[in-house]
Amino acid sequence: ISNPGSTIVQYKNYRIVIVRKPISDGLEITAIRPIKKLSLEDYKLPEEILERIETKARGIIIAGETGSGKSTFAQAIAEEFARSGKITKTVESPRDLQLDKNITQYSKSFTSSTEIHDILFLSRPDNIIFDEIRDTPDFKLFTDLRLAGSNCIGVLHAAEPIDTVQRFITRLDTGMIPSVLDT
Repeated sequence: ISNPGSTIVQYKNYRIVIVRKPISDGLEITAIRPIKKLSLEDYKLPEEILERIETKARGIIIAGETGSGKSTFAQAIAEEFARSGKITKTVESPRDLQLDKNITQYSKSFTSSTEIHDILFLSRPDNIIFDEIRDTPDFKLFTDLRLAGSNCIGVLHAAEPIDTVQRFITRLDTGMIPSVLDT
């Protein structure tokens, strides 16, 4: 992704962010790589939580602060879904989750929310991992997919659980939240 003042490159498992004037006061280059790749078993979750993720939860939000492992956890869930034979797809910006080849990764950086919406509805995956719900079009896409019955896991930056709910409240009727979020 290249804009005046910034360039973002995803090269293999490295994300390289280059920022220059006028956005920053000088040239800055940051290269980031995943620190760990964990499986769902590595989290040692209680059996009730694992069962909920695998059989009951349809609108999951994984929330936390920057760098807290939200995407790593979503990645582990995606791979568990795929291992159990479920068709799993992701919506990312940029595509940087380290996933098996049998999981299709879509990038919001190269298309519109409308096109991704159409692709997901027409391809009917069993599970959709939405890495980084950031702006109103992202919230609308996640909500529309959920209200249509899709199983969705969303990753969201939030310092506290109530902050997650607050972000949805400002974008949809309060009474609709239980139809969109259940875990």
